[in-house]
Amino acid sequence: MDRMKWKRLLVLTLGCLMAMVSLVSAAIPTIAVEELKPGMKGYGKTVIRGADIETFDVEVLGVTGTETGGYNILIKASGPLLKESGGIAQGMSGSPVYIDGRLAGAVAYGQAFSDPNYCFLTPISEMLRLFDETDPRPSVFLPKSTPLMVSGFTADGVAHLNERLSPFGLTSYAVPGGTEALDNVKLEPGSSVGVSLVRGDMVIGAIGTVTWTDEEGRILAFGHPFLQHGDSNYFMTNAWIFASVPNIQSAFKVGTLGKTLGRISQDRLSGIAGKEGENAPIIPMYVSVTDKDRGLHKSSNVQLITDEDLVPTLVDGVTYNTVSMAKDRKGAGTSRIRFTITAQGEKEGPIRLRRENMFYSASDIGKLTDSELNVATDMLMNNRFDKVTIQDINVDVETTSGCEVAEMVGASAPSTAVQGGLLPITLTFKPYRAEEITRTINFRIPDKQPAGPMNLIVRSGNATTWISKALSKRNSRNGGNAAQGQDGGDGSAEDDSAMYQSSQRQFRDFLTEFNDMDANNEVVVDLMPSYGDSRPSRRAAARAAGSSSGSMTSAITGLLKGSKYKQKFPMDFIITGESNVVVDVKKR
Repeated sequence: MDRMKWKRLLVLTLGCLMAMVSLVSAAIPTIAVEELKPGMKGYGKTVIRGADIETFDVEVLGVTGTETGGYNILIKASGPLLKESGGIAQGMSGSPVYIDGRLAGAVAYGQAFSDPNYCFLTPISEMLRLFDETDPRPSVFLPKSTPLMVSGFTADGVAHLNERLSPFGLTSYAVPGGTEALDNVKLEPGSSVGVSLVRGDMVIGAIGTVTWTDEEGRILAFGHPFLQHGDSNYFMTNAWIFASVPNIQSAFKVGTLGKTLGRISQDRLSGIAGKEGENAPIIPMYVSVTDKDRGLHKSSNVQLITDEDLVPTLVDGVTYNTVSMAKDRKGAGTSRIRFTITAQGEKEGPIRLRRENMFYSASDIGKLTDSELNVATDMLMNNRFDKVTIQDINVDVETTSGCEVAEMVGASAPSTAVQGGLLPITLTFKPYRAEEITRTINFRIPDKQPAGPMNLIVRSGNATTWISKALSKRNSRNGGNAAQGQDGGDGSAEDDSAMYQSSQRQFRDFLTEFNDMDANNEVVVDLMPSYGDSRPSRRAAARAAGSSSGSMTSAITGLLKGSKYKQKFPMDFIITGESNVVVDVKKR
């Protein structure tokens, strides 16, 4: 045989060997549910300390369910590892179980307050369907629940986060931060795997166990849903386990999430599926908080997943926790928040929400501080008009323990003014536990304001109290059937108040109104809309005559929005109260 033939034979032999190795790694042998019988024994793989995979003994007790509805494999686990862990623990979900050397399924379901050595497996055949994006499996048993682990959070931050997570059936607890030992931890069957919702200076996520992997970097884990959001975009990480803690209800692993390795793309009843090397889309978020009392500054730089349901909760949790870290106290306080959200709508195109406001709370200022930020994120992620991708969130907060609130106790102005001229209005405020102060603002008279008496409302941007008074006054003076007053406009159709506009509003309308909302620290001056002026508006009266609850809502919206002549004047404190100014307008 010549040298060329030897070379060809060598190449073919090496190729066959490589193909055989590839086939072995790609095809982990599995055992079908139909082959499982009571009494069959095997082993499971999991991590209860660090990143070392260990084994525990398993005995098959039986199989429940049907092919149509899905099967569950009942097992009893035993051995020294289970004694140390306190039984099957939260965080063991996904632990692969092998019978006769073949993969049968993943630890998935159990019962609280029962023998922790008994649990149900999700068959591997049903988990593999996750790659086909179909999962008909019904939810019959309780999963070995997956509590969220958080790091970088204060005790108050965790408590607040749990309040927001409760509608999702989730709870969280604090754990230490990551460890450098995680850098070289790879994912394989039995490894701990993390599913992260927030990463960076704060981490929110859960830990389970890898059930199955292949040479393409695909993984199956958990054996039950995480959030059951179907098509998903979670961060997939490795994980480090500090210990498995026995508990009377259910043992649980305490660990920390590590390096992001890929993306979890499926979250369904049979488990989660993902792939290493893929990148999940992110929402960058930066929060800066300064406590003015101590001159202390804290900031948080994080990345969030893009889940439409969870983003508002995650944004709230990160903001509240950063405020909690900065002020480091409980109780009353005043805050000023500025935030910008940059986004892209599939239909709307570029979107930018910007807001600045002040808040005071006698109990927990953190919960009020980001209330409008919560509204903004929810409006973007869960509106009925357009699919929106948030690209960036920037938040800046200042806090103080003081009560920076002042009541408006009076407003005065010259008795006459000229069309298109400036009207100086002197405001008197009574700050909390301080002497009265005055401020002067200049209101621009509309160019086409009719000559004669002009009634101005001078109010706080925090208009809830004023609206209640206004509606009550209207009902008492007019029997709830008419609204009298001067339009204060130029008589054209475009002067109609927003309270009478069509209900067929567009997404852009909501975005604009959000950016233009009055702030709690603003003085708002506008033409008085109604309530018994000597010159009634027949147009307004006719429209209000048949007022229903629906039109009442529109009326409130219109009163808050005001006329096109409304002007706003920011102050350095929160304002309460309202006043009126009547001026005789002269022609130019």
